[in-house]
Amino acid sequence: MDKLSGMLPFLALGTLGVANLIATVGALRGSRRAEEVGEERYELLRDQHERLELLREERKTLLDELERERRERLEAQKRVKQLMREHPHLELERELQRLTEELELERQGRTHNHRERQRLGEELEWERLARSGDQRNVQRLERDLRDLQESLEEQQQALKAPRKGLWTNLLRSNHR
Repeated sequence: MDKLSGMLPFLALGTLGVANLIATVGALRGSRRAEEVGEERYELLRDQHERLELLREERKTLLDELERERRERLEAQKRVKQLMREHPHLELERELQRLTEELELERQGRTHNHRERQRLGEELEWERLARSGDQRNVQRLERDLRDLQESLEEQQQALKAPRKGLWTNLLRSNHR
């Protein structure tokens, strides 16, 4: 019986050490999972950023195309005026018809470009909203990861701390 009561503090200390080790391993696994989730979110944000850049380039191209069409329309109008001054009676009807068709095509193109700009604007706004929500999630995950890392460090420090006595360690672990 004396041997058993003499070994009891060592058994309690060993059990406490194993429990701390299990808790540390669990915290480490949780922090690794949080890190993986954070990395996946970061990849998603990077992909969305690249897509947003592509949409901006597409928008710029559409705006350049619209400006080019506007210049062509102004040039066509100048040609009509010049033809009317030079040859008011020759082929004016055919030129007017051609220019009218060109203007109609340009109008359709502008309408299409306007719709496309609206779609791109809506898509950009959606991307911005999605990104802000993802950024909040990433910030929350980073806070959780820091908390888990701090907890892991505290537990590692507790394991490395010099052993004072069984009762001191038991009381310290109960207060946490």
